[in-house]
Amino acid sequence: MKSQMRMPKRRKGANSARRGGLAPVGSKGKGKFVAHGAVQQIISGSPMLPLPQALRLQFTCEADYKIPIATASITSGAVKLNSPWLPFRPGGSSAFGSFTFQGPATELTLLPTGWSNLATATLYQSVKVLRSTIQLRWNGSNSGNNVVATVFPHYNSFTPADVYVARTLPYAKQATFSVSKPNTGVDSEGWMTLTCDPYVFIGLNRPEAKADLFIQNATFDTDPNTVLWWHVYLQSNDLDVSSTTASLFQVRVRYDVELFQMSAMSVT
Repeated sequence: MKSQMRMPKRRKGANSARRGGLAPVGSKGKGKFVAHGAVQQIISGSPMLPLPQALRLQFTCEADYKIPIATASITSGAVKLNSPWLPFRPGGSSAFGSFTFQGPATELTLLPTGWSNLATATLYQSVKVLRSTIQLRWNGSNSGNNVVATVFPHYNSFTPADVYVARTLPYAKQATFSVSKPNTGVDSEGWMTLTCDPYVFIGLNRPEAKADLFIQNATFDTDPNTVLWWHVYLQSNDLDVSSTTASLFQVRVRYDVELFQMSAMSVT
């Protein structure tokens, strides 16, 4: 006689977490909820406040510059990598001192969209940059505006001797922007993109980055203790420049951040 085996009944909802839903943590589903999926995030906070104690989101800031190039020259500039506070004023100076800032607003006041609403003394007081992305786009008008762009992350206390040293640095990337021929190293919309994790660049592992309360943490209106910059070199690749007209240079920087240290919110 063949033996028969009865399979236990599957409990309803047993695989809800596997399907990407919210699985309750704690007795009777009360307390915190863990979002299952590619990225796990614990959402917790006071029932009297509408925002979580820590908030992860992305901020973007963009600036335009007019670039007059009359000779076969090399110019450079820098944008803050791990600090969304006034990103186009590294070290208190203009991001690109030899170029003309077009907008929006001024470099002295330009902040990522929404920054002054969320990162304030009366809401989230501290910030940690988890990832930084810079994008560059050059709009030339004739062959004399053809350039090679070299971008790399570095400490604010370090400046390479020249572009030839910069090309050999870790994470350095190059792209060409041309009028007379196709651009290289850019996407379909003409943007050159480079991304850097500040903690990876510094040399910290994941547990060290998660436990960091000193190196990369900053308040809403200051830079962190260890400041990193995106450094940009622009070199003409037309060595027979005779006459050129001004070009438009677009710089976009994006910050993936964690906001925390939430202050007491108004009850009126």
